[in-house]
Amino acid sequence: MDISNLKVKLGLQSDNSQDELLAILLSDATNYMQVYLETPTIPWELEFIAEEVTIKRYRRIGAEGISTEKIDVLSTSYKSDDFYEYKPLLKQYRSNNTRIKKLRML
Repeated sequence: MDISNLKVKLGLQSDNSQDELLAILLSDATNYMQVYLETPTIPWELEFIAEEVTIKRYRRIGAEGISTEKIDVLSTSYKSDDFYEYKPLLKQYRSNNTRIKKLRML
């Protein structure tokens, strides 16, 4: 996985100043998924999750630890778990993958 998709989604194609930060955030999201899924690599069909979480974290820089942010009449709430909405998919993948591992051991 590289940061090119992230840069397109964030509108940073011509800006290289955020490349290192995006790479670190993507690496963190990928590492979390590898530990959660108990796998050394992220399957290509779940790579979008690491990208989406990276974008969330990038957009929230400076507001880490804040659960609600109010500006004038607008209010934004943040979940403490960036993977919250993707947990059902991750759990399903982990469950299916664990079953396959168990069958291979037999």
